[in-house]
Amino acid sequence: MGLTLVVVLVVYFGIILGISIWSAFHTRTEVDFIAAGRTIGPFVGGAVLAATQISAGTVVGTLGRHYLTGVSWWWIWFGVWSGWVASALFVAPKLRRFGALTVPDYIAARFGSERARALAATLIVISYSIYLVAQFQASGEIAFAVLGMKPLTAMLILVVSTAFYTLLGGVRSSSYIEFLQTLIMVTGLVVAVPILLSHAGGIGHSLSFLRSLDSRLLGWYYGPKELLAFGISFGLSIAAAPYELTRFYSMRSERTVKQAIAVSIGFQLIIGLAVLAIGLLTRVLFPNLASADQASSIMAFEVLPPLVGALLIVAMLSAIMSTVNSVLLVTGASVAHDLYGRFFKPGASQRHLVTVNRISILVLALIPIYFALQKFGDVQSIVVEQTKFIASFFFVPIVIGLNWKRGTAGGAFAAMLGGFLACLIWEFTGQRGFGVHGIDAVEVGVATSLVLFVVVSRYTKPVPEKNLELFFGTSERDK
Repeated sequence: MGLTLVVVLVVYFGIILGISIWSAFHTRTEVDFIAAGRTIGPFVGGAVLAATQISAGTVVGTLGRHYLTGVSWWWIWFGVWSGWVASALFVAPKLRRFGALTVPDYIAARFGSERARALAATLIVISYSIYLVAQFQASGEIAFAVLGMKPLTAMLILVVSTAFYTLLGGVRSSSYIEFLQTLIMVTGLVVAVPILLSHAGGIGHSLSFLRSLDSRLLGWYYGPKELLAFGISFGLSIAAAPYELTRFYSMRSERTVKQAIAVSIGFQLIIGLAVLAIGLLTRVLFPNLASADQASSIMAFEVLPPLVGALLIVAMLSAIMSTVNSVLLVTGASVAHDLYGRFFKPGASQRHLVTVNRISILVLALIPIYFALQKFGDVQSIVVEQTKFIASFFFVPIVIGLNWKRGTAGGAFAAMLGGFLACLIWEFTGQRGFGVHGIDAVEVGVATSLVLFVVVSRYTKPVPEKNLELFFGTSERDK
């Protein structure tokens, strides 16, 4: 595959370079850098949402989880899609109508609190740094399995290449590049399935082998309670995920946002089914891999024809790069726009803020590399942990806050901080310390956040009417 892979990579990065340079000439203000001038349409927008969602957690982690545990993991997709539906119905239209640049912008405007903005921005940086660890670790797994490259080298290459187009064109360049990446992912994964099926001896032989290897692979490796907890983590985090929500700000209208979500679910359905099939078929062909996270890259390198294998490896890299790009844009904006621009230099020029955005992105891209090299868990486990934190501190103030007028600044602050701490404490001490089994950290985190939001809001100063009008309309319109 060597020469073919090099050619495919050269073409791929050449296209990325061209899009990045074009976008740089159209990026002058914060609105250009963070929201692409609000010009993104439904098909490109849907592909962007899919590319952001389909990360290393999918093409490396989820595929590896199917390899290791079989069919049952696929049910978590229904949790993901329920989160998208909730977003389309209760979150996305109001956020796009508001037309801010970041999720902390929403928090500050909805609850009339700059203190809540600062907390939201800080929690975004912390939680998404964890997410970057998973992406970098996945790139190291792929590079080691396919090229024998040291993980650190692969991570640095990923940072340099992704940061390059992120720094140049911001959301505009990333949107069109992620559109390309989604098409590559769909093509590579779908084409790989029939080829692997042929090598595995067909459907009948594959099912018989898997059944003989471990009957749970075709049944219920995970129980309903475990799958429900995983589904809740993904669904609640998607409904309130800043790296997805900020993409709504770049789209043309509320209608565009809803259409983009529908397009995104369609892409995810195709990708999810292909990943399930590839994971199972790779287990048939390589039943005893040392690491489940290497299943995707080993399969691409050892089984597929050179062009298809190279395309699939590029698809995996695309998934990682698209997510890293989206996370860097969100965390960079949190530092530059929501912290630096609001608290340290409120009068900064647009050009200065764009520069600070770029510096923040570069710094935040380097920090997670150290933790990725430690390999604290498999890729999918790290992704799941991150979704638990996002759901615990953001679902309530965003989804409930957009649909319940009585929520206050004190309630939002307590919900974010309390949900985060409850999830963190339960994850590391809950079941052992309290002897309670079957209750997941995300359930504790979201429940704590909701209780604090309601109770504290009942006993603290209401939000000014002018802030509520931005999201609930004026009293005249309500009449």
